[in-house]
Amino acid sequence: MSDVSVISPQRWQDNWRALALDGAVRAELPRSAAQRAASLAAIRELEPGSPVVLSASAPGAVRRCRAFASAAGLEYLAFPAAAAPAYLVEDAPATVRLFIANFILAPPGRRFSLPINIGLDVLRFLKPWRLVRLFAPGRVVVARRT
Repeated sequence: MSDVSVISPQRWQDNWRALALDGAVRAELPRSAAQRAASLAAIRELEPGSPVVLSASAPGAVRRCRAFASAAGLEYLAFPAAAAPAYLVEDAPATVRLFIANFILAPPGRRFSLPINIGLDVLRFLKPWRLVRLFAPGRVVVARRT
């Protein structure tokens, strides 16, 4: 078996490309303002119309992406992480509900599986889209540089 197993983050690190146009540039939006400024400078050097994908990890991913991206982009929640997303879920109430109902599961046979399952049942019952998007582990934005 290779060094990159089926469930390792390295296996998922390029999944963002499924959303992006050919030749898209990915910009990570870290929590550090100085590092975000460096990402912004790199994006500003691109030709107008260049496809750009932004990704940010929680907490604060929503705020950082919104501040950085124009309204032209589509936003996705990234699970389990923005750096290596196994799932990219459109940030809309219906798609988040579908994802929670069908894809989020507690790890089987683990010590905390029962409390996690109870929490997931409550989450599915309440359908709190805004809460899920607030605590999503990451965010990916697909846009064009203007």
